[in-house]
Amino acid sequence: MKTMTPAAAIDRIGSATSARDLFEGSPADPAAARRARRTYRMLIALIHPDTSTGHGIPAEVAGRAAARLNRLHQEWLDAGAAPRRTTTSAYVTGTRGTYLLGARLRRGRLISEYTTAERHLRVAICRTPAPSTDALEAAAEHLGRRGMAAFGPRIVDRGTAQGRAWVAYRLPNGLHTLAGVRSAYPLGLDGRDWAWMARRILIAMDSAGDPALPGLGLDTVLIEPEHHGVVLTGFGDDGPTLGDLFDAMLDADDDARRQRDWARAADSTHLSASAALHEYDLLLTRLYGARRYRRFSIPETA
Repeated sequence: MKTMTPAAAIDRIGSATSARDLFEGSPADPAAARRARRTYRMLIALIHPDTSTGHGIPAEVAGRAAARLNRLHQEWLDAGAAPRRTTTSAYVTGTRGTYLLGARLRRGRLISEYTTAERHLRVAICRTPAPSTDALEAAAEHLGRRGMAAFGPRIVDRGTAQGRAWVAYRLPNGLHTLAGVRSAYPLGLDGRDWAWMARRILIAMDSAGDPALPGLGLDTVLIEPEHHGVVLTGFGDDGPTLGDLFDAMLDADDDARRQRDWARAADSTHLSASAALHEYDLLLTRLYGARRYRRFSIPETA
């Protein structure tokens, strides 16, 4: 597929009868997820409407192919996801209130997270008798003591339901998950835009304390574009590695490749968050020079 032409890519997408014709394996398998991301990025780069006319392909033809590719990719991702809704009668009661559970935002190995009737209020419930939410509370406490509360969720209530611990937490306005950012930038982020997000992720991890390291997922890392804010919510659960996150979010240029290589090396050597931040800053200086502010936005059509 490396030598595929834009016309051949459009034919391949158009002839696919299901997502499995383009993407193999299970989204739950990290290796399959990486292969699917590479396939998706390669295909969208070949057929992107902004560049298709240079290959003799009308923008509207490329646009239809890109829309179909997005649907098939989402179909493949959804095939590996658990149902995302609870019954409307499910609720938990704590010391400060009762919270009606809405959509299930994610189902991790140890924790499931739900929306509530209040827009920015979420409930995280342990999936095992072990109190996995303790790590989330510990992280919030560590961040608060170090003046970094904005990097984590604000705990508002806690309790136990059917022997499972839960916490309710509130998020600021204007946040977007990395999954939403990735959808808005299907070719991947410029390395300089990803750099400020990755730095803040490492800063938050360092400030939260190693015992409370978060599961770094596209649904558990949120950003606020205008003020370059980052919030982590996956404390206490497993998740992708730092390298997986870099692989998912960056575009395909040489600087991005060097960032990916660095992240994989950081994973393999089990660097602490503080050491990783120091090394990452050295890499960024070599790649881009002195740090400077870059405006970042998410297109309204995303």
